Amino acid sequence: MTNTTLSYDELKKAVSGSAAAFRLALKLEPVSPKVFPPTYEGGKYATEERIIGGQKLPCVLLDSMPSQANRMELALQDAFG
Repeated sequence: MTNTTLSYDELKKAVSGSAAAFRLALKLEPVSPKVFPPTYEGGKYATEERIIGGQKLPCVLLDSMPSQANRMELALQDAFG
């Protein structure tokens, strides 16, 4: 993966053209030993299976692509507002 900076002018040009999406991948580290994943109706966590060490294991999602997209959309709207 290449680390690049996207300028405002490049972003403006992309969204006025045929670009359909942007992808952002980050490797995050916790700032404390405790992590509080979001809960959904009924106090349930969102989970999915991941392959770790060759085994399928259930994992709790801390964030989702749709949630990230919603936040990015709001940030873009705020930037233009």
